[in-house]
Amino acid sequence: MIDLVRAAPHIAAHRGKTFVLKLGGEPLAQRPHRRALAQEIAAIHALGSRIVLVHGGGPQTDSVQRQLGEEPRMIGGKRVTTPLALRALCMATAGELHGQLLAELAAAGVPATGIAGSSAGLLVAKKRPPVETDVGTVDFGAVGDLIGVDPLPLRALLDAGRLPVVCPPVSDGSGGLLNVNADFMAAAIAGALGAQKLVLVTGAPGILTDPNDPHSLVSALSLGELAALEEGGQVRGGMKAKATAIRRAIENGVGRVHVVSGLDPEALLCELYTNHGAGTLVTREKEEASELVDVAGSSVVVHA
Repeated sequence: MIDLVRAAPHIAAHRGKTFVLKLGGEPLAQRPHRRALAQEIAAIHALGSRIVLVHGGGPQTDSVQRQLGEEPRMIGGKRVTTPLALRALCMATAGELHGQLLAELAAAGVPATGIAGSSAGLLVAKKRPPVETDVGTVDFGAVGDLIGVDPLPLRALLDAGRLPVVCPPVSDGSGGLLNVNADFMAAAIAGALGAQKLVLVTGAPGILTDPNDPHSLVSALSLGELAALEEGGQVRGGMKAKATAIRRAIENGVGRVHVVSGLDPEALLCELYTNHGAGTLVTREKEEASELVDVAGSSVVVHA
């Protein structure tokens, strides 16, 4: 459990600050994990942080797509989004999973409000053209790249004491819907809000030097060190998209990005309210990860 006395400097530093938390589909797949995450989020909200949640739903979309009679096709960790795949995405994320998460948050006492990426002009994307991949030219279908973010709806909810919960799909600006990676959505929202932190809550413990060894967790990385891991082939699959999201967020002014497990019931709180953390902290330069910050008259190393 978190020691509140030792956590006090972090609590003071985080009060009133805006955090964007992106919850992956894997941690949300099982109700015990959803419930534990909702309870952790309730604690962070009660301690005074302004939180925006963004969630995906890859495994859930796979399941619905198969129920609709189509086998999911992934290339380089990206979904080929056929009309049926887009329908599955809407049913799985904006439909069932969104409602389940909101219900768990309500049960934990969180005043959460659901909002789709396509709502109120929050996010607008354009269809991605065919791209060159390792398997040749691929048309990913109804996949979009973000071209606009309007943070005003989220600010209004935050100012009203609410906790916005954002999910795909995203508007194409012409009455259609597009599939946009939820990590990219979260990074764009964090940048537009001027968030102090982006936290990517995933099925892995954090960023690993060996994706097959959970004990190879890296506690802190600079953007340069993250790029070196990517070039060395140590960042694979869905973590490649997270690496891109991390880079975009930091380049857009987000000071710190965390990658942490959503399967460990205390990892999120440990990451935010202890010096040592539980996952991976990424900053622009390495020295920023060990920056001394004066909080309530005492200097502490704020990994959180």
